[in-house]
Amino acid sequence: MTSIFYLHGGPGMSVAVERTRYPQAQQVQWWQQPPAGPCAPHPYLDLLEAALVEFRRSVKAHGAPMTLMASSFGAHLATHLAQHAPESVERVVLLAPTYNPEQAALRLARRALALHAGHADADKVTAALAAYDAAPGRARFWEVFGALQLLPDVPALYFGPQAGDAPRHFVEVLQQPGGFDGVSAVAISDDFAATFRAPGRSAFNGPVSVLFGRHDPMIDAEHDGPIWRAIFPQASLRMVDSGHFPLLETSLEACLA
Repeated sequence: MTSIFYLHGGPGMSVAVERTRYPQAQQVQWWQQPPAGPCAPHPYLDLLEAALVEFRRSVKAHGAPMTLMASSFGAHLATHLAQHAPESVERVVLLAPTYNPEQAALRLARRALALHAGHADADKVTAALAAYDAAPGRARFWEVFGALQLLPDVPALYFGPQAGDAPRHFVEVLQQPGGFDGVSAVAISDDFAATFRAPGRSAFNGPVSVLFGRHDPMIDAEHDGPIWRAIFPQASLRMVDSGHFPLLETSLEACLA
């Protein structure tokens, strides 16, 4: 019987990465986030509502509160569920929670540029970052993101040095049909940037664990730790030997410990 409601990262990504890595984890409901609706005015807000509806349905079927486990951007969905249905939450586990996705992606771009400074397209990333720094905004952000794709092996940068086959598995799954929805990624990300407001202290007072990856290229744990503690003052913060995806690099048991 499922007792863990899992919210994957993204947006626009597929939960197939986690589902195929843990095919025997019957206790986990690997919820696939729905795509952004065509011409939807607020796709991020729609995603929050869809997550809340599905979570409440799952808790009713389970017959008891469930653990919320969320990766990266999914932490914002978990925070929303914990705020609006605290009585339905047994525990919250946040894995490399990304509070500011835009700044996290820019941090990844700067890491990639530092590693591939001699690449033929490095100057394009340099120029895009300089343009963003001069006049930040979503259009300039997407220019950075587009230039970043010109550098080699960018997905591998998400992972720590002991990740084993996790980077290969990650790329292979995302390259399959339905593995990544770029239209939804842009629509939801832009709506998040336009509508997000700091959540304040959560109504959920139960146990909360926050895991940061020691080799995460996207998150500054010293900066972000206090932010998540402001939302969940009771949170236990822990550093693990991974990159941005602790669940893909360690184990389900280690993330729940």
